[in-house]
Amino acid sequence: MPAPLAPMAVRRTLTRGGLVIAVTAMAYLAGVIPAPAQVSVDHCYVTYDQLERQHSRCVGHWTRVGLTASGPVHRVPVSTQWQALTTNPDANYEWEVAVPESSRPHNALTVLTLGWIVPWFTQVLATTLTVTTVGCLVLITANRLRRRPAVRPDTHSQPKQLRTPRY
Repeated sequence: MPAPLAPMAVRRTLTRGGLVIAVTAMAYLAGVIPAPAQVSVDHCYVTYDQLERQHSRCVGHWTRVGLTASGPVHRVPVSTQWQALTTNPDANYEWEVAVPESSRPHNALTVLTLGWIVPWFTQVLATTLTVTTVGCLVLITANRLRRRPAVRPDTHSQPKQLRTPRY
């Protein structure tokens, strides 16, 4: 049977472990920690460089933990077959293209105001890492609680004797 834990040690360990878990949860809810979300691509703009390679910039929106965010969405597979909505480029030499309905929804990793379209296994990996990290934090906190040495009752029950100084 394990020795009883000192109340102060238990409180200190629970406070530290709880604080780490609370900060992690707050960072996730605030959008600092990347998490999978369903992104809807709203607008895409296409430009060409001097070697005539196509570059695109897309904007979309997504919902995380009940909050809707919008911003740039990276790695959208823009096709050369998408119809241009403008005949002349804008000030940035970009043409807006029509995003087909079939290309609007994507699974992506999102943070505050950015989204990255990634393959499905990357999302599974990110979710697994998040769950593993929180599980490790819980196990570390539980192990620290079990390994704390018990306080001997005789050390607190008797007052210390003061030594008289020698002259």
